[in-house]
Amino acid sequence: MNINFIVGMCCIVGTIYYVTLDSPKQSRIQGCYGECYEKYLEVHGSFTEELQAQAEAAEADEFSSIRGLWAGCAACHGMTGGGGIGPALAGREIDDMLKAYRAGETRGAQSALMWSQAGQLTDQEIDLLSKFTVQL
Repeated sequence: MNINFIVGMCCIVGTIYYVTLDSPKQSRIQGCYGECYEKYLEVHGSFTEELQAQAEAAEADEFSSIRGLWAGCAACHGMTGGGGIGPALAGREIDDMLKAYRAGETRGAQSALMWSQAGQLTDQEIDLLSKFTVQL
């Protein structure tokens, strides 16, 4: 099987996994109506209120702009950065590595894979990803 196909599928699966982690709780109320729904609203608020709370949480999260990018990274490096197909990144500054990959430098056996991943990143995204991995 082509390595690019495998990596692409891992990125897609990782992104789908990440995006569904914080989906609104509204799916829990399927089949809930009347008194059940009223109690649900008392506890959780309306769909709009939930979306507003999520937006406020994203504003308070300095890493909200790169969480989608991290989902792609996590496909190989693990959701907690502990490693997998790729090496562990948790607790490590990765900005120099990503900038080297973006420049087309060879750093190891997976360099060709990382060239395409890092090649899409801006300096700001690289800096945020590095700060994010340090705090994992």
